[in-house]
Amino acid sequence: MKSFALAAVILCLAGAARAQAPTEPAEASSLPSDDELTTLLESPTITAPEAYELGVRLFEAKRYESAERAWMSSNALDPNPALLIAIADTRQRRGDEPGTVAMLERYLIERPDAPDRLSVEARIATLLETPATVVVRSEEEGYAILVDGKPIDKKTPAEIELEPGAHTLIVVGDGHQVGEKSIQVGYGERKELVFTAATPSEVVVGEAEPDDFEQEELTARRAVWALSGVAAASLLTGTILGFTALKQEQDYRNNPNLETADKGERLALFADVSFGIAALSAITALTVFLTTKNKKKRRERATARLGFETRGPGATATFRF
Repeated sequence: MKSFALAAVILCLAGAARAQAPTEPAEASSLPSDDELTTLLESPTITAPEAYELGVRLFEAKRYESAERAWMSSNALDPNPALLIAIADTRQRRGDEPGTVAMLERYLIERPDAPDRLSVEARIATLLETPATVVVRSEEEGYAILVDGKPIDKKTPAEIELEPGAHTLIVVGDGHQVGEKSIQVGYGERKELVFTAATPSEVVVGEAEPDDFEQEELTARRAVWALSGVAAASLLTGTILGFTALKQEQDYRNNPNLETADKGERLALFADVSFGIAALSAITALTVFLTTKNKKKRRERATARLGFETRGPGATATFRF
């Protein structure tokens, strides 16, 4: 233990000296290979300070996994909770958030009076919020991806972030090829999913049935056309009757008699009624058109929509683009 403490003092002095001059990474040629490192760490003559110093050099060379092995060996020879923080650093640099949290928690257990407990706990809390990363690939690029039944704006190949837990990913290509996989991910975890034509799936791509709004829109469109036709026909009828009534009025002026007067009045009345029907139909058609248009604007439309219905043991997925 004394030898390790002395070595630690020497290393601290060396660290202070390096703080005054730029630190240069250890040359790869001066470092042991993985096989040589195994031999060195298994040697009965290696000491804790030697294993520690070897870990420092490997860490500076960005060989983080090898640095962890050296520091774990040093800690086994002469336990030192502070060394667990360094091991956690190597894991975090390798993207191993769960391993980092495990080492930091071990540090707090082995050093209950740790002066940096608050900062370490804050670091753990931050790591626990790290989402998982899933790389999704397919045989051909550009396939659509759905996560838990919802389409995302990325296409294969893609990296997507997921909250820890269970998820179902579906990949759709060419409108008919579907692959489906379930996955369980932890915080900070990284996984890769590859979808091929042989990927099993209980999802069947089917043709979309019109929804209620589309039916309503279709009915409204037909109503607008019908009302517009009535308005046009009524306008034309009113115009013809109006001109005929004017002719009858001219005939009455040239040859006044009761029959000509009655006929002219009836034609004028029918013309007024036709113009009224035309105006009412046009206003109604315009009202229906504007109402439907406003509903369509308010309605949020996704680029792709997915609906599920039970079909035996599986499900039917319906896509509309």
